[in-house]
Amino acid sequence: MSKDADMAEQALSEREKMLRGLAYNDMGDPDLVGGRLRARKFLKAYNDYPPPTYDPVLPPMQYFGPDERLQILADLFGMPLEKARQLAIEPPFRCDYGTNINFKGSAESPLTCLPFFPTDCAQVTIGTRVMFAPNVNIYSATHSTDVVERRAGLERAYPVTVTLTRSQVWIGGNATLIGPCTIGNGVTIAAGSVVKGDFPDNVVIGGVPAKILKHLDPPAPLSE
Repeated sequence: MSKDADMAEQALSEREKMLRGLAYNDMGDPDLVGGRLRARKFLKAYNDYPPPTYDPVLPPMQYFGPDERLQILADLFGMPLEKARQLAIEPPFRCDYGTNINFKGSAESPLTCLPFFPTDCAQVTIGTRVMFAPNVNIYSATHSTDVVERRAGLERAYPVTVTLTRSQVWIGGNATLIGPCTIGNGVTIAAGSVVKGDFPDNVVIGGVPAKILKHLDPPAPLSE
């Protein structure tokens, strides 16, 4: 690294380093520690919220309500309540910050159905109609193989993207996604897989490490 590049990196905040994939101090930075504690309060409030009483008159998505409960997710993720109403998140739900999870999709279609556990130290992007089985883990955070860097208490983070458009992705139970990772549209991920790297549209992937098991025909166009 050149002297100028080193000086530029040193001028970055720990949060900026985290989001750029650089080594950062997650435990010694008040901003990052405060962000994780903020998320814990919202997560406890959401996970401990009493379940609603069944009412056959109400729409199915009310299963995850009421609005008072969904507002907790809206505050956690920094999104409007209208968008939080499109999320179907089963408790217990865990994340590091919440503010680095980006849900793509329109307000007219369900975004996700997910009891999943992301470490969102880097950007975690979830597209429309992504379904997660229980205990799916998304690990954007990692530690270097460099022992000296680990001794210094530093970690790194790399983004995870699960489809950016409307084609559905299905992720089986206990699968693990490790950043950097990008999953294409129409992908199925077998249960128990460990996934890292980029995968194209319309494939079945699985294994440890995951590889392409099958190519699929593109689905018919979706009409809203």
